[in-house]
Amino acid sequence: MFSSAPGSSAGVPTVSVGMPVYNSSEWIEAATASILGQSYRDLELIISDNASTDDTFAICERIARADPRVRLLRNSRNLGANRNYLAVLHAACGTYFKWASSNDICAPTFIEKCEAALRSDPQAVVACPRSYLFEESIESALPYDQDIEVTSPEPAVRFVTLLNSMRLNHLFNGLMRRSVLGEVATMGSHMGADIALLAELALKGKFILVNERLFYRRMTAQAATKFKSAREVDQHLVPHARQPLQWQHWRFHLALLRGALRSAPVGRSWFVATGYALRSMLWSRRDLAGDIRRAMQRSVW
Repeated sequence: MFSSAPGSSAGVPTVSVGMPVYNSSEWIEAATASILGQSYRDLELIISDNASTDDTFAICERIARADPRVRLLRNSRNLGANRNYLAVLHAACGTYFKWASSNDICAPTFIEKCEAALRSDPQAVVACPRSYLFEESIESALPYDQDIEVTSPEPAVRFVTLLNSMRLNHLFNGLMRRSVLGEVATMGSHMGADIALLAELALKGKFILVNERLFYRRMTAQAATKFKSAREVDQHLVPHARQPLQWQHWRFHLALLRGALRSAPVGRSWFVATGYALRSMLWSRRDLAGDIRRAMQRSVW
């Protein structure tokens, strides 16, 4: 199903790591050091600065000068977080791809162990290790015990399992087959777009959980959207929005439905996956009705 043999040629790295950044001066050096210090050396680090207003870009320039594996991009204006995540993906050229937050830390063997897991299983599309949660120092990190793997041979079972089981989205930080990322929908600028992308990826292949704690997720108000207000989340997605973002629940559920329609294999899996996506809209009918009500109120005013 997928090529399982890595290997770089003509200077093309096997692994591309994309790090979107915005006003990350406090933690960017530690985050980039954890990538550049990986035991797996055949990689590139693509940093895309989203028009930071602090000294993030100057720090990144210094990092890029010190290591030729770093490629530095800069947006002329803040595109929003999701579009910046897409910018580093589109710039990547490796067989495998990993998104890396400028807030988090990866243990030195993160990529080595995940690459080996993907190489050993051609049916897998994502590999991610177990994780810790921390605030300021990884020395005080606590184990996170709700990491999941999605390994059923049935695509629709993987789709449903992912959506039912995910709590914190650590899988988004795993190592992925870049060719398969190119087969699924582009991530939109709406709530839950990362989950919709992973749900469609689950229809393409398995998600392997590497049984070692190699990922440190920073959980602070600055680093995690779950601690942000609705207004702050809107600004995170669409920085120049003057009004609250509209139709967010509809956009998420329609993204799930489109992913199922597009990527579930024809037959029973297609009916199960699309049926689940439709039922999820029924289960979320209050949120969907709230979107309609807010849109109507806004049109009246």
